[in-house]
Amino acid sequence: MRFNNNLFLLASFLGAATAFRRTCRPATAKDGTGFYTMTKSDQWDTIAADFCVSVEELAGMNPRDFGKPGDVFKVPCKVRKRDCARIANSAYGYYTVANGDNLQAIGNDFCSDVDTIKWLNPDIKSDSVAPGKVVKVFCNWN
Repeated sequence: MRFNNNLFLLASFLGAATAFRRTCRPATAKDGTGFYTMTKSDQWDTIAADFCVSVEELAGMNPRDFGKPGDVFKVPCKVRKRDCARIANSAYGYYTVANGDNLQAIGNDFCSDVDTIKWLNPDIKSDSVAPGKVVKVFCNWN
C-alpha cells in the first residue's frame, strides 16, 4: 500500500501540526548531556519525550522535585535534525524521508528503532527508504 502525499498535505491542514522540539545547551564536559530551561507551558512528560527519556530518568538526572518556570534541568543532549507533522490527539506523526536518510537515523531522531519504524509502516520491507516517502513515526512531544 502506497501513501498518497496529497492526503498527507490535506491532513497537515486539517489537524496535523508541526511539532517543534525543545533544544538543549550542550554541557562543556561533552558527556552527551546538556541543559534545558523550563517554561510556563512545560510538563515533565513532554520534556522527557523531547529528550527520549522517561520521566523517571529525567527526575534521576535532576535531584529535586517538580520544577517551575526558569529552572534549569540536566537532560540528554544530542542534535536532532528531523521533525514531524504531528497527528492531532495522537502520539504519532509523519516524517518525509530526505536524501541520505536511513531507518536507523530516522529512528534515532524519533526515540525509536528500525523495528518500530517498520512496525508503524508495514509497507517498509528493508532498512532503506526512498527520498520523498512519508513514514509514520512517534511524535509525542508538544
